Amino acid sequence: MAWITETIKELLTEHGLWEVSLEGSCITVTNDEGIDAFVYAGERQLIVEVPLFPEAQVIDVNALNEKILQTHYYAPLSSIYKKAIGEQKYYVAFGALSLDSKAEVVLEEVNTLFENVDEFLELYADDLNREAA
Repeated sequence: MAWITETIKELLTEHGLWEVSLEGSCITVTNDEGIDAFVYAGERQLIVEVPLFPEAQVIDVNALNEKILQTHYYAPLSSIYKKAIGEQKYYVAFGALSLDSKAEVVLEEVNTLFENVDEFLELYADDLNREAA
């Protein structure tokens, strides 16, 4: 089955553990901790992403970037990149998978990303300016 926005939303809703909503082509999935993941069905792959923190909150951007390159593999199935959201750059955790992935794999990706967000935030907490939070 090749996933499209409507079938992904249906799968995530039926899973029952998360609050799921749709705005345009973006599915928002909120876990019980209030963390939002955004799911997109592209032409070639599914993307699941969670904004972690704004770049403006980082004490030393170069040091954090180096730390991420050395440590992001601690969290399986997830990577980190920077993305402009509105007027700010954000560090974003994401996972990508095939449009032909099985339903269990899609659910695992979303669940794993939620787990990894906690790991990333804990791992990089000392690199963030708490007053800017």
